[in-house]
Amino acid sequence: MTRSKIAAFLALAFIVLFCFAGVTATTTVKDTTVAAEMGLPKLLFSLSSAAILLIPIALVAAGAAFIAFIQGEKNVGMLFSFIATVAFGLFMVFFSMEEKNSCLYTPISDALKAAEVKFKKRDVDLITPSFNLLSWLALVCLGASCVIGHGDFSKERRHILKRDLLPYAYIGPHLFFFVIFFVTPAIYGIYAAFTKWDLFTEPVFTGLENFKILLFDAENTYFKQLRNGLWNTVKFVIFCVPFCIIVPLSLALALNARPKGNKIFQALYYLPSLMSISTVTLTWRYVFNVQYGVVNHFLGIDANFFMPPYTWIMLVIVTVWWCTGSTMVIYQSALASVPQDQYEAASVDGAGTIQKFFNVTLPNMTYPLMYTLVTAVVAQFNIFGQPDILVGFSNGEANAVLLQYVYENSVKKQVAGMSSAMAVILGLCIMAVSFVQMRMMVKNQQD
Repeated sequence: MTRSKIAAFLALAFIVLFCFAGVTATTTVKDTTVAAEMGLPKLLFSLSSAAILLIPIALVAAGAAFIAFIQGEKNVGMLFSFIATVAFGLFMVFFSMEEKNSCLYTPISDALKAAEVKFKKRDVDLITPSFNLLSWLALVCLGASCVIGHGDFSKERRHILKRDLLPYAYIGPHLFFFVIFFVTPAIYGIYAAFTKWDLFTEPVFTGLENFKILLFDAENTYFKQLRNGLWNTVKFVIFCVPFCIIVPLSLALALNARPKGNKIFQALYYLPSLMSISTVTLTWRYVFNVQYGVVNHFLGIDANFFMPPYTWIMLVIVTVWWCTGSTMVIYQSALASVPQDQYEAASVDGAGTIQKFFNVTLPNMTYPLMYTLVTAVVAQFNIFGQPDILVGFSNGEANAVLLQYVYENSVKKQVAGMSSAMAVILGLCIMAVSFVQMRMMVKNQQD
């Protein structure tokens, strides 16, 4: 058996041992010491410890190392096994340092009840975790996989090592933060949608109960919130997306004509996209304030622009003003790549400005237009900051979007399981719409 295959076997052994490994929690309450065990696979789905977020990284890296070693890529396999070793080792260190771990409270409380100890939660002030032998053996397997599977570090072979690992050095930092701050939270968020969870205690798995309430229980408040929030989100997308395409395209066409001072105008149009959504919405909120706003003072009126019938208009204007700059730059790049000989041929055929636009400009901008359409739809489906800051839940929740309910229920009301289910439903809607749009892009590209 070659060293690569041995290293692959050790990486696979880590995954197998992880499934049977566990941690023992110990505490003393009223002179009674109890201990409880919790398996690492069950611990993986606990949402009460930040250190647990390192486990998915270790498992994914170990799987990647196994595949690399099987394919004979020793250098790549060594890299991934090293990452897995560091991630799992850091998890064990940080998790052991947590003296009052919430995810271990449930088994400890069950052990105290079994020992017939009367206690309150505040009595459990110290929970000491310790990993069992299989956990340490899993870590040893990872380390051995890294050592045994290492490549040839001789001077003659260093160029091969550099060739194999340099691409990962470029994408590694981005991939690390992408997994930590996007992929892992998304996985845990989907899991939370199937639980009853208040953000403080351990989530209790309830299956499809949250979705049954949201989709079929017409008398439930969350059913009404989902219906109202999702419909308002869809309305906002319908109202806003066309302007998110038309306005930047119009500005790009105007700047493409190279008017005097076009660079200054381009900078001014792009400037709002550099601001945060909080800065943008608060600025517009003060400018259009009913009491001391500049607009009302200048026009000599006392209109409340954040009340019907102006609410949707203001939300669309603020969003388009904020998003126009980045989309405009994409269109400017696309316009610059349109062959000039096509315009000259159209002029020879007697085509006017409008005919050139529809027969020359638009056909050459099909892909950028479809790309920005997809990104605009996805971005506006995730609308939150504008209605939350400008309107909130006023106007009888007439403008409350779904993500406002998700935030309100999860953070303020601690109904995180139901909020996660709402977010999952919204994500499925976005995926369905994006799938249709992507199919349209592929079809247009083939044509």
